[in-house]
Amino acid sequence: MDGGTPLFIQKFFQSPKQVGSLFPSSLSLAKKMTTQLCWDHIDIAAELGAGTGVITKEIVRNLKPDSEFYIFEKEEEMRKKLTLHFNNHTVCEDARHILISSGKEEATMDAIFSGLPFANFTRSLQREIVEEVYRALRPGGVFVAFQYSTQMKRTFQEVFRTVEIAFVPKNFPPAFVYTCEK
Repeated sequence: MDGGTPLFIQKFFQSPKQVGSLFPSSLSLAKKMTTQLCWDHIDIAAELGAGTGVITKEIVRNLKPDSEFYIFEKEEEMRKKLTLHFNNHTVCEDARHILISSGKEEATMDAIFSGLPFANFTRSLQREIVEEVYRALRPGGVFVAFQYSTQMKRTFQEVFRTVEIAFVPKNFPPAFVYTCEK
């Protein structure tokens, strides 16, 4: 999406706790989050905290043509831009309501990606979102999230069967990518 960085910086200064970083994710981070998955087995996916769509583009590039994809972004202006740019997919507002927003009544998601700034959220909001992610994933489904610290490791380990962490130095700031399996 063209012009994403200036919008991202503006939104960071307006609401740093919601946006979480001064700059959008790097292509290196987006690739790290998406290259380790077997895309042949992903029919339904979601992204939480899509921002300006850097990771969204990589997800869409990898999705099979008939896959369902739900994009979540709380910030209204960024959500509108995502809706225009990714008009073949469903753009939603609140990551606390993955199942309701996707029209699913049970765990059917194969993969959920997240750029949400969990470190900026209250402990109760962190738990609420992580538990909603868990409910939305099918057994064996994967949650891939990036963070700027390892603060969420224990929370993810309390909920998911396996949690692996990789470090991505080519991002500003450098990031940790969590891959969690239900």
